[in-house]
Amino acid sequence: MGKLTLALLIVIGSGSLAVAGKTPGAQLTLVSEVAAIQPGVPFTVALHIRHQPGFHTYWKNPGIVGVPTSIDWKLPEGFEAGPIRWPAPRIVDMATHPAHGYHRDVLLLTEITPPGRIAASSITLEGRLTWMACSKTCHPGFATRRLTLPVGRDDKAKPDPRWAEAIANERRNLPTSSGLWTVTIESRRDASPIRIRLRPAKSSAGDPGRIYCFSEDGQISSEPPQKARRQPDGSYLIVAERSEYSPEKRDSLPATLVASGSWAAGRKLRAIRAEPRYSATE
Repeated sequence: MGKLTLALLIVIGSGSLAVAGKTPGAQLTLVSEVAAIQPGVPFTVALHIRHQPGFHTYWKNPGIVGVPTSIDWKLPEGFEAGPIRWPAPRIVDMATHPAHGYHRDVLLLTEITPPGRIAASSITLEGRLTWMACSKTCHPGFATRRLTLPVGRDDKAKPDPRWAEAIANERRNLPTSSGLWTVTIESRRDASPIRIRLRPAKSSAGDPGRIYCFSEDGQISSEPPQKARRQPDGSYLIVAERSEYSPEKRDSLPATLVASGSWAAGRKLRAIRAEPRYSATE
């Protein structure tokens, strides 16, 4: 059964369909890190998702069930939007199926680059949103959100007093590459299972706790469960079945790796990003 089919069956079984702007489970709002934009100076806009108790929304690869949150931008002429920068997800549960998503209030960050010259005194950013909020039932959502910002003429952008700090905190915690662990793949391209080896450097945590590989492009799904074990040499081995809907002929495995403890010794580092390459020999 395909994951979209499974998601639709859950929605139909719940008897719930969304009405734009009135979707149960989550409130979605566009917010900005700056109080006014500056011509030619990139800035960050975030989609703030506030979940009702017991509900979750989905990461970019939701797993076996779910629909990822998406933003279709409609911007003024000359403006450009980058991709969503996704915080590390968690395992969430939908009708006994594990999936990848968020229970917490979360900020999905997008960098907006304005043109070097802006004649208007203010601009409006428009995002057409798609999402799914689930608890015991699922509620797909479709809505348009707008954010209007003044155009400043100062040399330096002024931070928004309501959102600048929260956006900065979310940005600091985004998964990034780390030299603390060397990540390699010990299986051939398109083969199953996928075997991922993590080897610690001296400054890494000796015991990161429970670890999990969130495949960013769907090569690994959320079902069946993956197995992660520490090896006698101190490395960790993750063994995961390749999804039946996995993209084919990929040269690498982009992944967010999450630990219940920390990947680093003496400081908090719950998530790192890696993109190990498959062997060139088939």
